[in-house]
Amino acid sequence: MKSLAKVAMRRDHRALNERRLEEAYELVRVIGHGAMGAVYEARDRATGEAVAIKWMHARPRAERDPELLRFAQEARIVGALSSPHLPRVVELSRDPARDVMYLVMELLRGEDLRSLLARVGALRADVAVQIAAQACVGLARAHAAGVVHRDIKPENLFLARPGDGSVVVKVLDFGVAKIRRSADHTGASGGVTAPARSMTASGQIVGTPLFLAPEMLDGEKGADVRSDVYSMGVTLYAMLAGKAPRAEVRSLAQLLYLVVNEPAPPVSRAAPWVPEPLAAVVARAMSPVKEERYRGAQELLDALLPFLPEGAALTEETLGASGDVAIRGES
Repeated sequence: MKSLAKVAMRRDHRALNERRLEEAYELVRVIGHGAMGAVYEARDRATGEAVAIKWMHARPRAERDPELLRFAQEARIVGALSSPHLPRVVELSRDPARDVMYLVMELLRGEDLRSLLARVGALRADVAVQIAAQACVGLARAHAAGVVHRDIKPENLFLARPGDGSVVVKVLDFGVAKIRRSADHTGASGGVTAPARSMTASGQIVGTPLFLAPEMLDGEKGADVRSDVYSMGVTLYAMLAGKAPRAEVRSLAQLLYLVVNEPAPPVSRAAPWVPEPLAAVVARAMSPVKEERYRGAQELLDALLPFLPEGAALTEETLGASGDVAIRGES
């Protein structure tokens, strides 16, 4: 595979691979669509591999379009990292006939964590920790390369079912990630090189407010790997309690005020069945004081492993029936 880390960094779109989409891939069906573009299930005509294609609508002055830059950044980051808990990128290209950009990735079958929680509610503690631990493996790989995700939430954790009976958690959507610059800007030691300019305006809030770390309200300059730890802590809280803390707050202004000025209520208040040592891990991950949190996804993973004596592996059998993974009648 061509180096997407090099390809996607070039701001001149003519430097991208240029392949007619329908000559390279057979489009099977639309998976999703929105204002920016659409996602298709497709088949590689050369290899027969089933893939997912993100197609971005043609956009004027595309080389300076923030949405296009984020689109290319996702390919650049994920293409430069290797982990079973991150999606695999096949290529980033442009269809010269339509003047549209498209990103080809592995096709994931399964559901995201938000869908699981909406269907079954609070999860058993062991299942919640298994999901969180797998996500931390992928996130730790990104952190080691100098990448801060900045939008960890249940929608961005996908429970993939590759067809062998296993369930693999994939961390999705690096479109608003922050790349810490290396001293020489070369991305040495396995890091991902930072773009020439920021893709977010100074002071801009990125991420999803309910899962937002307090320092993120200062914009991109306040974010580091501990911001992702906070968001992962909120996500683990949501798995254990069935919903995130402050989920009942409907006013955005009030929510942001609470995030900045008040610590989240302990998970044991919403989910008294959670063992106290695990509740303590969640509380530390969600500390409003950044310096008191775990220092990255790897450290959070290390704190979760004692709760997984049999490992973090998930199976379709484990997640197959709602009653097998959910807490019942304990609210």
